[in-house]
Formats: sequence, structure tokens, C-alpha cells
Amino acid sequence: MGKPLRVLIVEDSEDDALLLIFELRRGNYAPVSRRVETAEAMRKALEEEDWDLVVSDYVLPGFTGLEALQVLRDSGLDIPFIIVSGKIGEDTAVGAMKEGANDYLIKGNTSRLIPAIEREMQEAQVRRKKREAESALVRSERRYKRLVAAVTDYIYTVTIKEGEVVKTSHGPGCLSVTGYSDEEYQQNPFLWYQMIHEDDRAAVTSLTEELRAGNEIPSLEHRIRHKDGSLRWVINTVVPRYSEQGDLVAYDGLISDISERKQAEESLRVQSAALEAAANAIVITDSSGVVLSVNDAFTRMTGYTLEESAGRDLSFLKSERQDPELYRDLWSTIMAGKIWHGELVNRRKNGELYPEEQTITPVLDQDGRIRHFICIKQDITERKLAEQALLQNTSMRKEMEIARQIQLSLLPAAPPLLTGIDCAGRCVPASHIGGDYYDILLHGERLDLVIADVSGHSVGAALIMVETRSVLRAQMPALDGPAQVVAALNEILHDDLSRAELFITMSYLSYHRTSGKLSYSNAGHPPPLLYRPGEERFFQLDAEGLILGVQRRVAFDEPVMQVEKGDLLLLYTDGITEAQNHAGELFGVQRLKGVLAREHRKPSAAIIDAVLDALRAFAGSASFEDDISMLLLKFIP
Repeated sequence: MGKPLRVLIVEDSEDDALLLIFELRRGNYAPVSRRVETAEAMRKALEEEDWDLVVSDYVLPGFTGLEALQVLRDSGLDIPFIIVSGKIGEDTAVGAMKEGANDYLIKGNTSRLIPAIEREMQEAQVRRKKREAESALVRSERRYKRLVAAVTDYIYTVTIKEGEVVKTSHGPGCLSVTGYSDEEYQQNPFLWYQMIHEDDRAAVTSLTEELRAGNEIPSLEHRIRHKDGSLRWVINTVVPRYSEQGDLVAYDGLISDISERKQAEESLRVQSAALEAAANAIVITDSSGVVLSVNDAFTRMTGYTLEESAGRDLSFLKSERQDPELYRDLWSTIMAGKIWHGELVNRRKNGELYPEEQTITPVLDQDGRIRHFICIKQDITERKLAEQALLQNTSMRKEMEIARQIQLSLLPAAPPLLTGIDCAGRCVPASHIGGDYYDILLHGERLDLVIADVSGHSVGAALIMVETRSVLRAQMPALDGPAQVVAALNEILHDDLSRAELFITMSYLSYHRTSGKLSYSNAGHPPPLLYRPGEERFFQLDAEGLILGVQRRVAFDEPVMQVEKGDLLLLYTDGITEAQNHAGELFGVQRLKGVLAREHRKPSAAIIDAVLDALRAFAGSASFEDDISMLLLKFIP
């Protein structure tokens, strides 16, 4: 059986094409052929099928061999092209070869046909393999460049002569890790030593002695001073090179920047210490509520150790004194990514019942998925007893009323008159003392807005809010932006809140009246709402941040958005969304949004009235279970 060969024949004579196929079969080929006579037919054949060889007559009616050669070249295919013709002279044949034809034969004298085909097929295969090799080389070079670009580590080499360092060279990655280029290291031979932190120099320079002694040395973590002045952590892995006589002649090192890892380790250590030192019980669970960690305060409060709690959900604390609806509401709230706060009666390990105040905060990843829950528990047995005693004592009630009046006197008497802004605020206290607070602080072109809520409903909560207002007004002018303000409040108030076993939720916003930029931070408070009537769209101004008083050195996010004319901004406390009707249903954020969307054309004070009317109608009562506070701004077109 002959060798397979796919040949495209450009020929107007069917007889000549048959003679060509006959010659190929005599040459031990098994040809598969197709005959074409025009340029268009040739293009179509090249597009539709794969060919090993093109054999063309030189002169065809309306079409020439040189034109057929051009069609092949235009296709971009590397296929041997042989001219077979009885009407071509030697000069013409040479011209065709210069144009790119691989060979030419005279009809009737085709003895060279088979050798020519074999030669050209071999050369075509060589060219194909060369192209494949070149393509593979290009791909390899591109892959290498991508790998090099992705690597932030770098290699350095230290050359040693007669026991002394004589030369140090640094790879291209040194610029990103150290800030210095290899040229700068060459100009200053002592630069590498100088940038090592003074406390770590002895350990680094001792590497040479250890290597000279032939000792295996582990990777060394140490600090360097970056060119920009910042301190960086690196891990230094060294591989020695010895001469044939066993002398140390050089060593290569790999430097990796591990600053982020070190910072993460330090942050984790600080957070762990803060959790253990916290006065309140703190539980960390996974997204399904299974306990991962508890602090010592939890063990003291419940009697259960970490070993007894880990891997279980918190139902082992249940007293069965709670309505199942409470737990359904709890899970519905936290699985929606919201903070749940409430009081429960739980059971200690010894069987004793105790009341506790509990706050559960979902922890979301960057994609908004719940990864963990942080549960803060406070035994409120003593507080409950104290509250009962206070309520039974008339004189104490009078003092509570005085404290409530002090609290209300801290609120702005009237909103400031601001060009282009219609502003109104309202606090509707419940029958007991609360911890609601809002304020408007004008500082040049900066208009700062704050709303906060202290946990609990006691004199202590009111006094803490007095302290918060004083600290805020004292610190605000010296700080730049909501995140700094809230972080400073957390640091200053932490000890007092811990001693009082209280915490504060807060939203803090800063509006630049000239640029229209609104920046904001949040410490576990219900996110303010910004309604854009033109788009019929609500924005919840939430930001990452922990409740004030839980731990020190908390980082608060500070997103920024552009306020547009016609926007409506509402700051509020959870007394609105957690108001209940007789069926135990919550008023919720969606009903609040509905009132704002419906009433947004009214002045700010009238919109607040509309929200209060909707709440009273929903609850079926003229009074509320919790304090209700609102601060509303309309940006007038």
C-alpha cells in the first residue's frame, strides 16, 4: 500500500491530471487529489481541506501558475508548490522559482517528479518542526517572564575570598523588597549590612561563620530598613558553595518579604490577648453556629471550658424559658448579616439559671458571605436585681427622671441653618432611661453627623453617653475623618465601658459641603439610609467596624460616596426597626424605606413626623418600648 499524499492539482486538462496521479502511484504513493482551474476554486480548496502538495500547470485559460503561487502565499500555508508544464522555458522557470515555487518539471519528462516531491516534503517537515520549536520557545519565554514578574522574592549572591566578603550581587527583585537597586548595592558595598536592623545584625553576620564551619543553618527571619524608612520583615534562606578544597567561596540567598505575615501574626496575638482579657464572655463560632473559641470570662460565667464547648452549638446553654419565636428571630437576623441584640435566660453547667444580655455580630468576608459569628455575653443578674430595686424606690425613680432630662438636654436644641440643606432631628424617649444620642457638629466646610446608642437602659448608660458627648466634642476638631474619630472614641472610652460592662454602637458621618463627598464609619450601629429619589434607590451606609468598648486598637473602614442634590439622608436608632406590633412582628428596615420613599418630598421635620406616625400605627400604641432617635438631612436641589 502506497504512502498517503493529499495533492491539489491546478490544471485545466483532466487527462494531464490523470497522468500526474498515475506517476504518483508508480512512485509508491496513494494520492487523494482535487483538480481546480480558477483562483476562486483554489482558494476554496485551500480553506476546506488540508493538502500536502500543490502541483500547478504554468498556463491555464484565464489563470497562470504564478497567480496560483500567489494564492497559496496569500493563504499563509507552507505547502510545497511544483510547476509541471510543457509551455515554459528555462528563464521562465527560474523566474517562477525566484517567486517561491519549489520546483518545476516539463510535461512528458516527469522522472524527477517523485524525488522532487520527497525532497520538498522533507524540507516542509523540517520547516514545520522549526516553526513549532520557535513557537514553543516563544511560549516558554512568555511563561518565564510571567513567572519572574509574579515573584516578589529575590536571590542574592555573596562572594568570599580568604574568609572575607568581597562582593555582593542582588537579583532584580531586590528593588520591590528593599527599595534599592542592584546598582546602589554595587556603589555602596556596606549597604546590605547597613539596612539590617541593628538588633538583628549579629545573627545575620554569624551566618558566614556557621557556613565556614560547614554547619547546616536554618532559614533566618530578621528585619531590614526599607529605603522609604519603613521596617520590613524578611526570611533569609542561604545555600553555600564550597571549593574543591572544601573552602567556602560563596553563598546564595533567597530573600522573601514576610512583613504581611508578621503583621497578621501580631494582630492575631493582640486580638487573642484582648479576647482573653475582656470582662464579658466572648464566643466565636463558624457560620453554622458551632463554637470555635471561648474566652476565660465565658468559662467563669457558664462553668464550661473551651474543651467542653468547642464543636457544639450554643444550645447546651438553653434554659427552655424562652419562646421559640425569639430564637427564630435571632437566626433570621444574623443570617441576614445583621447584628442581633437581646436578653436571654440561660443555664450554667451547675444547672443554675441566670439572665444574660447578648449581642451577636456576623463577620462577613470580602464577598459578603458570613464566615463567623462573634457573640458577646454579659451576666446581668446583678443588674436585673438592681433595676428591680430602683424601680421600687420612688426617690431613685426621681433621680432616673433627672438623668433622663440631662440626657435629653445633650441633644441639639435646634439644627443649624445650612445653605442647601434642610435638617431636622428628634428623640422620643421611652418611659425608662435610654442611651440614645445624636449630634450635628459644624467645623468649617465639614459637617459631622453622629448617632449612637449605649447598651442597657440605666443611669450608667445615660452617664456614659454624657461622657461620650464630651469626649467627642473635645476630640473631633483634632481628628481627620470618621474612622479616626470612632477609633479614638473606642480607645478613650474602652476602660470606662469595660468597667461599666457596657458598649456603644455608633454611626459617624462627615459631609464636605463644597465637594459633596460623604465619608462614614460604623461601629455595629444600624447603617444610615441614603435615598436617591431620581433613581428610586436606597444606599445602606454600612462599614466594617467593631462595637465600641469590646477591644482596643480596632480598625474602622471609611467608605466614601458622592451625595447628589435631592438625596435624603437618615440616621436612626434600632428603636425604629425593632418596634413590634401585637403579633410580635418587627417594623423593620423595609417599612422604614417605604415611608421615606413615600414622604420624601416633604420637609425634613415632616418626614420624621411621618415615620413616627407610621410606627405608632404599626405598634398600636402612642408610646414605644425603646427610645427612638432620628437625624434627617435633605440636600435641596
